[in-house]
Amino acid sequence: MGKELLDFCVEKGILIDKKILTLLEDLNNNEIAKNFIERLIYQYKQKVITSSFFENNIYKVYELILNYKGANRKLIESFFINLGINCDFNKLEKSIKEEAVLEFGQDCGVKLLKIYNNKPKKIKVNDFVLNFKYRYNTLKKILQDRPELENLISINRIGEYSSCSVIVIISDKRVTKNGNILLEVEDLTGKTVALINKNRQEIFDKTKELLLDEIVALKCSGSQEMLFVNDIIFPDVKILDKKKSNFEEMAAFISDIHIGSKNFLEKNFNKFIEWINGTVGDKKQREQALKIKYLFIIGDTIDGVGVFPGQEKELVIKDVGSQYKLLADYLFKIRDDVQIILCPGQHDAVRIAEPQPAISEVYGAPLYMLKNLKLVTNPSLIEIGKDIKFKVLMYHGASMHGIIGEIEKLRLGKGHDSPTEVVKYILKKRHLAPTHSLVTYTPIEGEDALLIKETPDIVATGDLHRTEVSDYNGVLLIASSCWQARTPFEEKVGNNPDPCKVPVLNLKTREVKIMDFSDVPGSKLINGVVVKDAD
Repeated sequence: MGKELLDFCVEKGILIDKKILTLLEDLNNNEIAKNFIERLIYQYKQKVITSSFFENNIYKVYELILNYKGANRKLIESFFINLGINCDFNKLEKSIKEEAVLEFGQDCGVKLLKIYNNKPKKIKVNDFVLNFKYRYNTLKKILQDRPELENLISINRIGEYSSCSVIVIISDKRVTKNGNILLEVEDLTGKTVALINKNRQEIFDKTKELLLDEIVALKCSGSQEMLFVNDIIFPDVKILDKKKSNFEEMAAFISDIHIGSKNFLEKNFNKFIEWINGTVGDKKQREQALKIKYLFIIGDTIDGVGVFPGQEKELVIKDVGSQYKLLADYLFKIRDDVQIILCPGQHDAVRIAEPQPAISEVYGAPLYMLKNLKLVTNPSLIEIGKDIKFKVLMYHGASMHGIIGEIEKLRLGKGHDSPTEVVKYILKKRHLAPTHSLVTYTPIEGEDALLIKETPDIVATGDLHRTEVSDYNGVLLIASSCWQARTPFEEKVGNNPDPCKVPVLNLKTREVKIMDFSDVPGSKLINGVVVKDAD
């Protein structure tokens, strides 16, 4: 047993005091002992383990003990008692609060505004009905404030006015034999049909971007039997006052790492880690890299297993636990003062149905040892900033493929190559997946997790494997690149990747730079290019 633990330490590249090693052997549980050593590595970046480390960091003793439960906690407590450290929980709890303030400061600048932890339950039809009612009522309140909506009434009262406005959900859309558009619409009081004449070009063009199940306002004339549409009003978002921090903090955005894939671009990803740690590039680049305080990782961190038929042929690591272990190894290398916020995607080891839960400790246990990592749901609303607070909506982007297929302008305009153009439609509709079948989703009680109820300052997406930065009505749109070369599966779904690009946002100036870690012939190791000033 002793040799096994010693070999484990050698493999991890750590030095361990003989007394510590002996006490860990006395636990007679190598799995707990190894886990304990790994926690020291991941949580505290400790490569030399001696008695003095624990004696001088009592609050870390408390943290370590709290990581374990039941019989395993008793084992760890016995280790510290035998080491001569009295585990007085009351004193330790006070100590951890005092020490944590000294080491990490009172505010790391990250607040989880909205994450979704819905409990498993049997889903019934009524759950979907309630979900749609919540969505309708929420967007109705938003649309009611639009001053251009005159004589706003419900469908069952249309007959009282020659002209009116109604807030409806689109249940069907079709082209008539004369080339006009006929909509079937409904609200909570009834149903009717609405006609858009092909000769009214501006309004007719708006119908081309209408999706089934989305909620809009119609300015109409006619009767309850048939409405004639004069205009279409979307819920939309708008920010009039763009935020700027008083401190020069920076946020970097990446996604689609795909650890475990044969096509994972390991060398390039290591370049990125070296750069964010301030160890490569010229003096100015190193200084800029060290100002990064937030790193958003927007899904598909691993390649997963069984995500698509025949995937096993594309994998070098064929179990998700080992894939997450390697991911943790990479993230462990990133300096401690960078707060990492990570949400899952379709390839991660969570359910496909949105909102996707945070990666669990069942598969991603090593990730839970990283003190500067926050695991969140997909989607999530995150707040960052030392003084001025920026709201960041994280969404991996599963619905974007379907939206591209349904909206003519995106479909014909190669929407897969322009992810922020897709996000603009999402914001206009204020819903991440307006049509019921765009994504698999789980209705949750009392709200719609895919509804954009609160206008974010920044929307961060992934999935399409291309970096792009844009602005829509004051909202900054950042689409992240990938760290995987193009796969046969991507060819099938229409992805045209542009890997190894990292958008970096300066919260003080709102300037965004794209850092290039690709192997383009003739390019520098790092090529920073200003692509968008959000002002």
